[in-house]
Amino acid sequence: MRIRFGTDGWRGVISRDFTFDNLRRMADAVAAFLEESGLAARGVAVGYDRRFLSAEYAAEAAGVLAARGIRVLLADRPVPTPLVSWAVRHLGLGGGLVITASHNPPEWSGVKFKEPQGCAARERTSRRIEALLERAPEGRAVPCLGPGEARRRGLLERLDVWDPYREALWGFVDREHLRRRRPRVAVDAMHGCAWPWLGELLDEAGCRVTALRTEHNPGFGGIPPEPLEEHLGGLMEAVAREGALVGLANDGDADRIGAVDERGRYFSTQRIFAVLLHHLLEDRDMAGRVVRSVSGTAMADLLCARRGLELVVTPIGFKHIGEAVAEPGTLIGGEESGGIAIPAFLPERDGLLNALLLVALAVQAGGLRRDLDRVFAVTGPFTYRRVDVPLDPADRPAVVERIARLTAPSALSGRPVVRAVRIDGLRLERDDGSWLLVRASGTEPKLRFYAEGRSPGDVDSLLAEGRRMVGV
Repeated sequence: MRIRFGTDGWRGVISRDFTFDNLRRMADAVAAFLEESGLAARGVAVGYDRRFLSAEYAAEAAGVLAARGIRVLLADRPVPTPLVSWAVRHLGLGGGLVITASHNPPEWSGVKFKEPQGCAARERTSRRIEALLERAPEGRAVPCLGPGEARRRGLLERLDVWDPYREALWGFVDREHLRRRRPRVAVDAMHGCAWPWLGELLDEAGCRVTALRTEHNPGFGGIPPEPLEEHLGGLMEAVAREGALVGLANDGDADRIGAVDERGRYFSTQRIFAVLLHHLLEDRDMAGRVVRSVSGTAMADLLCARRGLELVVTPIGFKHIGEAVAEPGTLIGGEESGGIAIPAFLPERDGLLNALLLVALAVQAGGLRRDLDRVFAVTGPFTYRRVDVPLDPADRPAVVERIARLTAPSALSGRPVVRAVRIDGLRLERDDGSWLLVRASGTEPKLRFYAEGRSPGDVDSLLAEGRRMVGV
């Protein structure tokens, strides 16, 4: 089969697409890429999530790299993806591999590649690895060393960077301030690998923690480990029941963040990005380029306009955001899915860092909703929702073509459309800052409709217009 990178790495259904044979092919192509780029001698970090067979897949990938003489630092338990990204940069490695399908349903697995800077694989890197995959002779057996032999040859070591990574986090977040306040925090690990790491960090900060879904469950309780509103009912109940100041959730590999405010209400990822950006600008007096995906919040645009900051808009997928985030002068980069990078710490999404920052913001303001009010004082109120519609993979090319042919209307739900953005799908922006985006997912067989408006009713109207336009 042809192996292709999506918006972040390669993903496939276990046993059907994601097999040991295909994984060996992928790892071998990564090794070839490292060799031709002069990075192989620096070594590779390999981590994995809590999904079915992830540990075995990681050992297999490590064996392929070792068979080509590349030193591998292999995690001995599930680790957050940002920990691997941080390790790559901290240790000066040539790259990193993480066995994860992130937020996808439990029957999926995948591979993410991390660049030497600790960022997600850029577009040119992904395309080159794909080309090397295509060039490999069909049916060729890919050599793979067992762990014992790899260790005997000095090519396999244990990945162990938790302590320096943890201290780096506390260098960016004021731990002592949290210890003095001892906030009550609810956490939904969604059976992902944010746990037990986030729990340890919150304990160190003196937080009183109520934890949900911390068990290792490769089936994720039948719910994809994506911190969307419809998946966080238990967290919202826990915040209300326990009187928590904030609720936190991470996706399956802990590079995304979700939240619930002090009222027990879902706090959208768009709002998370806005309050973090506002915090960096107003509380830390930082500045720089702001990067958001085409599905990102208009609040970022308005905050940038107020400060005269450059705003870069990218297609969806962190490989695109990562291109800009890795460049000097970027303050923050993020996407609607809850992946947010602050390159002053790491040029990559980090759900653990963002979780700690949200706790600190909630403590400072008395809750996330109160912090959001500071943003609304600049931008005016916004609300947001996304709707996903199942899409037969065979129909995807035709749907993408249909969206590309859509003519931008002069108005949506009674308000003028002032801009049509065709970076990824079709985004229609109205004169009051509200917008609608229609696109096909790059990682799942779904058609996505995104809308941000001035009220919940406004959002409902925009979403209905989008479905009518596409005919679903």
